[in-house]
Amino acid sequence: MEDRRSIKTKRAIKEAFLKLLHEKEINKITVSDLSRRADLGRGTFYLHYKDIFDLYEQIENELFDQLGRFYDDYFPSEDPHNLLTFIEKTTEYIYQNAAIFTLLTKPKGNILTINKFKDFFQRKIFEELSMIEQSENEVTCDEMEISFVVSGVVGVLEEWINEGMVQTPAHVAGVIHRILLKIGV
Repeated sequence: MEDRRSIKTKRAIKEAFLKLLHEKEINKITVSDLSRRADLGRGTFYLHYKDIFDLYEQIENELFDQLGRFYDDYFPSEDPHNLLTFIEKTTEYIYQNAAIFTLLTKPKGNILTINKFKDFFQRKIFEELSMIEQSENEVTCDEMEISFVVSGVVGVLEEWINEGMVQTPAHVAGVIHRILLKIGV
């Protein structure tokens, strides 16, 4: 378990990094830039990360780990309430991490893209359905159907983010939930 000072330092580094990503491409960001922006010494940065790309990779891993936990905890399920809970948790997480998700929808030569987001959820759903099909010996959904559903949901989220997240996360979750129920997900 990390101590509070280490957590606070990492948070300052991540916040400075995300601000710099809004200004320039990842390969143009230096440890010196980041250290100045975070008001830390370069050595402090290197205590936590190997380089800028290691920092980026850790941020991305945290993001997908959290989204994966939401997915595993609440979806898939036969209970439509669990689907709604999953979508609410996801939209709230996006809202709380608006800086990184804004970069997702407006990449400027950065590594993280909306396609990685789509690929993540397509993989999760496909893996889940493959396990169900193997145990029940039936075909329930194919890759194109999964791609269609994921692209639609991500499209709604992308539009919400691009419009400045004016609607509440709960409202957006409700819209997505109603759409998914209508198409029989």
